[in-house]
Amino acid sequence: MHLVELEVSRHMAALKVGLTPQPAAAPAPSGVSAITSETTIKSQFRFEGALALVAQIFSRQLANTLVALLTPAAVVAFVMGMWRVCADLGWAGAFLISGGFFSHWQVWIALAIALKTLSSSLIAWGSRSTKFSEEN
Repeated sequence: MHLVELEVSRHMAALKVGLTPQPAAAPAPSGVSAITSETTIKSQFRFEGALALVAQIFSRQLANTLVALLTPAAVVAFVMGMWRVCADLGWAGAFLISGGFFSHWQVWIALAIALKTLSSSLIAWGSRSTKFSEEN
């Protein structure tokens, strides 16, 4: 809030402007009571438990879906790598990709190994989390 004073003397008028100190942010009065009831706390715990259960189910379904997709992708990558090896040895026709990063058989074999490793680790994680949830 600004303070504006007008001082009037005999011969001249002076305008004096001054600032009054105020806090940067004043708390607004709340219409909500600060007291929480026991039923509110219980319902909050139920809600958080339900969210945790939904997240756990979703993560298991996502892991199972990824496993179902990663294993065939690893097989396809391995077949592409073998095709490139056979094309280099002259046992097969021309490889689909003639230049660039994916024209090397090592890339395709490494990709197949990485995809299968990821798939196996997801299977292990899924069985571990199922065993853990059954114990609790």
